[in-house]
Amino acid sequence: MAVPTIMPRTLKHRREFMRIFISSDMEGITGVVHRDQLMPEGKTYEAARRLFTHDLNAVMEGALREAPDAEFVICDGHGVMRNIVLEDLHERAQLVIGPAAFENKPLCQCECIDDSFDLGFLVGFHTRAGTPGGLLAHTWVGTTIANFFINGKVVGEIAINASIMGSYGIPVGLVTGDQGLKKEAEETLAGGHIFAQVKRALGPTAALCMTPKKTRPILADAAAEAVRKFKSKKFKLFKPKLPVTMEVQTYRREMTDRAVTVPGIKRTGEMSFSATADSAAKAASLIWHGVTRAQDAAAPWLT
Repeated sequence: MAVPTIMPRTLKHRREFMRIFISSDMEGITGVVHRDQLMPEGKTYEAARRLFTHDLNAVMEGALREAPDAEFVICDGHGVMRNIVLEDLHERAQLVIGPAAFENKPLCQCECIDDSFDLGFLVGFHTRAGTPGGLLAHTWVGTTIANFFINGKVVGEIAINASIMGSYGIPVGLVTGDQGLKKEAEETLAGGHIFAQVKRALGPTAALCMTPKKTRPILADAAAEAVRKFKSKKFKLFKPKLPVTMEVQTYRREMTDRAVTVPGIKRTGEMSFSATADSAAKAASLIWHGVTRAQDAAAPWLT
């Protein structure tokens, strides 16, 4: 399932160009504030797709200032995961497209990551489920997950993806989103990352937004700074203590009932389940498998 790599991963420390993995989401993108923008049936979805592509191009342009030979793999990690406009994307990128069924994407928003990458970016993310006043706040699947824990600490998607990156030896250099996400990143990640703020959340479905012309240099400058800082070896890996346990609290007991049918998933309560593994990537993959099963439902004519 891996995207073809240009250089064998064994040459990671001998090649001169950088490989940057970008895990991306849509809620934290320039100008995105409402559910109407997030799914294909929304009236403003097509415009939001262009904004999504804009932010990704901006961070790649910034990174290329400091690493002109850099190459990028982007995982479209939002909703139907067919949101980014491929034909408008920077030519140095490859894009992971397609729904996050476990059979397709066992690492969900980090699919196609491996240890050949040098640096990770988290572009367009949002605050975790339960964040007071959080703009479009949720964790992975808003209708299923009430809380997500890594080793007992409540976290959001940026920590989940940073832990996957850390298990492959990849530090997080850049995070983008709103001011609430900035606070969450400061509290949960390893530290040292660069944050680019593209809007100020006002509540669950509103924000004070800058125009794309304004956020483009903000994003590009932040990405350039992240690459410079990486070259100075100033980033730390986000690596939870091993073995790592990830746990999900669901909104309904039936969701947990279905999740625990996955081998390796353990019930921890009436509406909670967990997975423990010797790497964050393995634990996250197991948990994602459980989350996808949790959403299974009987055919409508049986309900």
